[in-house]
Order: sequence, then C-alpha cells, then structure tokens
Amino acid sequence: HWEEEDDMNASSSSDEKKTDDESFQPPLTDGCDLPGWRARRLAPCVSVEKKHIDSIGLVLGGCLNIGSGATLFRRESQFPFITSNVDSCWWHRTKEKLCVPPPVDRDAPVVKHDEMCALVDYVKSNGCNEESRKVTYFSLEFEEKNRPVKIFGATLNWPAMPDYDEENHSKNEANKGWADMSDNSDLMTAKGCGGWTFANLVSRFGNISWRYSDQHGEMMSLNTYAKYITSPEGQSDDSPLGIYDSQFGDDDPTSLLLNEYTVPKCFSQDLFELQSGCDSDEDNSIEEVPRPPYRWILIGPERSGTGLHVDPLWTNAWVTVLQGKKRWLLFPPETPHELIGMIEGQPQIPSSIWFADYYEKVTSTSWPTEYKPTEILQYHGETVFVPAGWPHLVLNLELTVAVTHNYASEFGPFKRMCQDVVEEEPEFAVRWYAGLKENGREDLASCLPY
Repeated sequence: HWEEEDDMNASSSSDEKKTDDESFQPPLTDGCDLPGWRARRLAPCVSVEKKHIDSIGLVLGGCLNIGSGATLFRRESQFPFITSNVDSCWWHRTKEKLCVPPPVDRDAPVVKHDEMCALVDYVKSNGCNEESRKVTYFSLEFEEKNRPVKIFGATLNWPAMPDYDEENHSKNEANKGWADMSDNSDLMTAKGCGGWTFANLVSRFGNISWRYSDQHGEMMSLNTYAKYITSPEGQSDDSPLGIYDSQFGDDDPTSLLLNEYTVPKCFSQDLFELQSGCDSDEDNSIEEVPRPPYRWILIGPERSGTGLHVDPLWTNAWVTVLQGKKRWLLFPPETPHELIGMIEGQPQIPSSIWFADYYEKVTSTSWPTEYKPTEILQYHGETVFVPAGWPHLVLNLELTVAVTHNYASEFGPFKRMCQDVVEEEPEFAVRWYAGLKENGREDLASCLPY
C-alpha cells in the first residue's frame, strides 16, 4: 500500500471528490478522453511463469492501490494485464522494431548545428526596393523550405544536458537521488550524470507539482509520478500519463531550469516575442495579452507520447531530448487528415494505439508517395525541427525527458500563420501587429488585416 503524497491530499478538493462520486468516466490521458486505459492490452507489466500464476497476489504485492483517491489514477479495473508469454506482447515486438533507424527513403536529413548557424545573404523585395541582410543558413534551407530535419550539437554547454560519458562518473552518481525511492530504480537509470535526467529532476523538484496536459488542470508531484511509472499501474497502461507542462519556469523553484538551456542559434527570431510592450493612448489602448503557450517540458515512460496533431498557429517547433529515445512520424501538410486518423470531432488517438493501428499502413509500399511520412529515431542530445503545418506524432521508446519550444518564423508559410493568429488569438494578434510595427517590421505587419 502506498500512502498518498501530502500535496495530493491537499489537491483532492471537494470538487474532485464530487466528480469521483458523480462520474465513472476515467480521466483524460495525455489530453485524450478514450475510455480504456488498458483496453488494448498493448503491454503486460507483469509476467510470471505458469507454475506461479496461482500465487499472482504475491507477485503484485500491495502495488494496486496507487493514488486510489486521485482522479488521474482512477481505472475501470485496478488490476493490470498479466501474461505468462512476454514474447507475444505487441509492445515488446514493436519496440524492438522501432529502435532500429528508419529506412533511408523515409529518414530525415541530419545536420550539424554549428554549420547551420553560418550567416548568409538574404535579399527580400519590398515593392520597388530590395532589402539585403544576413540570416542563418538553417532559416533558408529548412524554415523557408518547410521541411523536417534532425540537428546534432545544439546542446553544447547546456547545463540541462546530462553527461553520458561513463568514464566521468560512476553508476552511483548516475542514480543519485533516485536509488532510495523505489525497488525499480533500474528503470530510471539513464547512464547519465547531472543535467535533466529524470532521477536528477526528482531529486531537485520531487515535491513540486507538474501539469499533465494543456487540456485539463490536473497536477501531480514528481515523487508521486515516479511511483506511478515504476508500478504495475503505469507499466500496464496502454498510453501512460506523460508530463506536458507549459508553465515550468514561470515560478520558483523551477525558474532555475530556464537558465540551464538556450534556444539553438540556428533558428530565426521568434516573432511572437515582438508583441507590443507599450500602452497606446486612452482612446486606442492595447491591453496586456500573454503570448500563447510556447514552451514545454516533456517527461514520459515508454509507450507515452504525443498523439497525431498539427502545432498551433502554424508555428515551427524544435524538440531536444535530454534523456531517452523517441520515434517520430511527420506527414506532409497536404496529407488528408482522415487518412491518418485525425478525424474531426473525434478525440486524438494516443500515440501507442496509433502505432498499433496505422503504422504498418502508412509505411507500406501501397501508401501514396505524395503522403509518405518522414520518420526519425531521436536519441539524447539530438534536436528535431518540426516545420509548420506538418501533422506529426511522437512515441517514447523508453523513459524520456525533453524540452520544446514553438516559435513564429518569418520564413515558410508566414501568411497562413498570420491568418491562424487572427482567427484563434485575436487579442494577441492586435498586440503583435503593434509590436511588429514598433520594431520596424512593417513588411510583416502588412500581412495582418489591421
């Protein structure tokens, strides 16, 4: 029996208890509201020999009552999927296949960060005049051409990047802060020291509550989350809960994390940073409007991930893995959404279930070549660039920690982005328009209908 964390007891308000009494629907998982946490039985978390199946209670011990009073841990059944034949498990077979690099015809190009930072001449026509300035080679080669790529070397000098050189540290150092928390400490071994390994984050911020989706307000401490992912609960969920916190760094003590990484220099300026910071006159005032969420820390065990989606407002994104391994699929913007499981009016399909239902289909020889996906196997220390408008999904192949930013670039489908900003964030659009003009970018402000 695990005792509830003090902060979880504090968060179990009367409203949550009322919800538990009145509703029997399971909680949202990764922003989805599919009713079956283990309906597909993708991954058995407990395997026993047949001769021991009668004593399964001894195998499970008292681990079936994690967070029984917490909404996030509620299940149709508290019992996990048990098997005596691990080799027949879909997840074990699929994970082995997905850990192999994708074929050359679907693999993304790979570039070095320092080479992409090289400055090149960029000439832009403004009516009768031409403006010449310096921009990064990456801006023209990948942002303007709107194509995905994997980048090496963007984490140089990041304190957030763990040291994976085994000669520099011992196993005890790699697991410092975690070994005394769970018998399953081997699951947490990143073979990395310092930085943003999950073990280190638990050691530093174990009592801090983190968000699990932008779609709902559920929060949980890292200490409780660590128990979840090492228990039969988390190890048998089809799509385990993952941390998607867009507010990390906004307050102490996690504000320290913002000083432990930097935006890679190869990317162009984030134009959303140019929203107006000055008040206009009383007759035409512009109120303070926060920019849309753009910065996330992502943490999740194997089989967690992000379901198929298009990033908001037609922004670009970059994702850097600090610990773990991810498998990506990215589809060209012209791909019909219904062909790949993005059905309007239906909930997003969790990443693991999508791979079970669609992966073989979209990678077969019969799949239309014009909709052929780009696949990426991403390791720690690597950065993936996600171009605007590309439907994509990500599956964690092991316990993974990553940081991501969305940003607005003047290169690529800028007019389409402006259209989305005006329609979906009208108050911010007004502030942004004023900011572009204040910063001498009338050429870009002219794309907004003001």
